[in-house]
Amino acid sequence: MNTEFTHARGTHTLVRYPAEHQHKSLQAWDAVDEYIISYVQANYTDLLDNITPQRMAILNDDFGALTCAFQACKPVHISDSFVAQLGARHNLQQNDLDSASIEFIASTDKLSQTFDIVLMQLPKNLALLTYQLHQLRDCTHPDTIIIAGGKVPVVTKNVQQLFNTILGDCHTSLAAKKSRLVIGSVNNALTPPPLTPWNTWEITKPVLQLSHLPNVFSRLHLDIGARFLMQHLPLIEGEHVVDLGCGNGVIGCTVLADAPNAKVTFVDESYMAIESAKRNVQDNFPEQYAQCDFVVANCLSQVDLEHVDLVLCNPPFHQQNAVTDHIAWQMFKDAKQVLRHGGELRIIGNRHLPYGNMLKKRYGGFTVIATNAKFSILSTYKSDASRR
Repeated sequence: MNTEFTHARGTHTLVRYPAEHQHKSLQAWDAVDEYIISYVQANYTDLLDNITPQRMAILNDDFGALTCAFQACKPVHISDSFVAQLGARHNLQQNDLDSASIEFIASTDKLSQTFDIVLMQLPKNLALLTYQLHQLRDCTHPDTIIIAGGKVPVVTKNVQQLFNTILGDCHTSLAAKKSRLVIGSVNNALTPPPLTPWNTWEITKPVLQLSHLPNVFSRLHLDIGARFLMQHLPLIEGEHVVDLGCGNGVIGCTVLADAPNAKVTFVDESYMAIESAKRNVQDNFPEQYAQCDFVVANCLSQVDLEHVDLVLCNPPFHQQNAVTDHIAWQMFKDAKQVLRHGGELRIIGNRHLPYGNMLKKRYGGFTVIATNAKFSILSTYKSDASRR
């Protein structure tokens, strides 16, 4: 795995976070990072070196490549991913860069600064991009330089239209290494369409009205995997249940509907997911809200839990744009740390994924609860005999 990222502003050693779980072939930067850095260095060196500091914002920097390159500018790192922020901190520290000089802001926080330069890795999710562009309107000025980058297939006409209608006129760069930039500024005279960050839909069994912020998985309808898992939950009464990778919290809310005395801990690495889960419990189960905890975390690492009775999860098989099974492996490992002896881990996954073998290695065995054409639901238990 190549860890040396040489770019227009120097060389940094970067790893994908958490390094111990990553595939050797994956690196912590891409050609888009390289293009953004080289473009800024070639065109705005005078601003970066100006005696008056330019306030810089960096959005969607997954592992800190941009943040490390521009650390001297003391940028504000804005992300919906807690893991991305951990990764940026880690890479800053291993390059002897002062991570305390960087302000880390969650996607759900209100931006109070005014930025002179904005750098962005374009998200694939147009709803999230719409949300972020509206955020930027409120914290920029007409001379703010906005540079967003993405792979050529991501820089679509729809993306350009969003920039034009929310911020103002923009233009795109020539393609380089299959990457392209969107370069724009803010037109204060423009009146963009109003932002509607929350999307809502209902399900009938159980009867729930669910609301979601833009970056939450399956925000427009109930995910078919979640629906299948909801049909095959174990009997729950007053147990402590963890909804791991909770998204909008639909699984945990189903537990609350079936077991009013249950304690439920909702965990996700997405700030928007946790805010959505909070709202959904408040809206659907206000009397049970005090029985719930909501935690932004990297799986269950450094989460203060023990003697959990049941962990439920639908593990993601990608991190940003890379297909990977390391998140599932970490979820299974972390679940074992918090489960009581005899506690259950119940998961759902696509049938082709090797989750059964992973559970067998970690727990010593598993049971197939149900299958259909696409998914399998697997169950395993923590026992004294299972491996640590």
